[in-house]
Amino acid sequence: MNSATPVVLAMLLVTSLLAMPVIAVGPEADDATRDAPDSQFQQLTLQQASSSPVEAEDTTNRLQLSGEIRDERTTYGTDLGLALASVDDHLRVDHEQYTIVDSEFDDATADERKNMVREADNRISERTEALAEREREAVQDHAAGDSTDTELIQTLLRNYHEAAVLWDALDELDNDRTDAIPGYGLSNKQVRADKAALDLHQTSLRASLDQASQSSGWDEQPDARIQTSENGYSLSMIEGDMYVLETVRFDNRNTSAENQFEEYSNSETMEAATEHYPWAGGEQSWSSFNDYGEQHLYFVEMEDDRNHLEVYLDGGTGEVYRESQELALDSLPEDDSESWINDGLELTLTETPVNGPVEVRVTDMVSGEPESATVSMNGEVLGETDDDGTLWLLPPLGEYHVTVETDSGSVDTETSNTRP
Repeated sequence: MNSATPVVLAMLLVTSLLAMPVIAVGPEADDATRDAPDSQFQQLTLQQASSSPVEAEDTTNRLQLSGEIRDERTTYGTDLGLALASVDDHLRVDHEQYTIVDSEFDDATADERKNMVREADNRISERTEALAEREREAVQDHAAGDSTDTELIQTLLRNYHEAAVLWDALDELDNDRTDAIPGYGLSNKQVRADKAALDLHQTSLRASLDQASQSSGWDEQPDARIQTSENGYSLSMIEGDMYVLETVRFDNRNTSAENQFEEYSNSETMEAATEHYPWAGGEQSWSSFNDYGEQHLYFVEMEDDRNHLEVYLDGGTGEVYRESQELALDSLPEDDSESWINDGLELTLTETPVNGPVEVRVTDMVSGEPESATVSMNGEVLGETDDDGTLWLLPPLGEYHVTVETDSGSVDTETSNTRP
């Protein structure tokens, strides 16, 4: 915990707050995200509005959004505004902890120490709830066209950083502070559940975006697919040979309803999760399970050498609240494939289930040998095909346009992804 005096902390807070207006736009954002929200952004209505994940054969099911969806693709890079906001959040937490606990803890009586710890614990809980509300508001603003892609990612990464700070503060309360109060301690189950609520904001995808936000190298800035609706969001990107995805359904969360899994055994709750993910929980089997009933959250995980799925079930609705996936591209089954020929080149697009990544393959029409080609989607260059003539892309909802160009020719086509 920061040992600076309250005066120094207050001065730092004022300094960081003065810098806060920078957060509106990241300095390295591209033109598409630097500008004000475009009133003509693409919105589509997803007809399938089920609360449960969409079924897929021989791979994980996927949680989908419902209602009117804003569908975007963006490149995210370094962002000074985010760094300043994260510093501010860190200072706020440190200052609150110092004011509530540290400043007078050593000289306090046992009862006074208990009150200090309770107050600090309550404040962390309030801040944790504020993270969820901040996330929801940012997503809904983006879905309505009132904020840019960059601003949404900034908010999600701000939560990523603040959740880490709050997690550490809670851990210190639970260990160092309570150890100094004879016969007193926080509820182990409640602390585990509260930490789980903070872990929701610290996904592997956000970690990758955070790394990109701190990197000055253009090659290290990832392309992300962003889909938002009033009821949730989905972020996805291709990182190396992996498809990384996280999806949240706000309408599948109800902490005020009766906990449907409260009387379930662990195996019964895992069976309920398997109903949502029969391939992951059945054929592959769950790797781990955690009961965070104090937060109405139940966690199941499937992990093998190539694929990783994390699921949070909500006890109030019995549905999937949050889902994070890391899937090896070569493990994704083929859903549909179509080819086009022009200028002696053959372009093949192979779709994977549930609007997943699409493999672009370019070969010589006669020899079948792979061709080095530049691949563009909807007029934007995505990159070059590998030595095997392939490049993976994340398709938007509905129709999209793909162009491949080589030294000898090009193939141009319009197609539409397979909708769930």
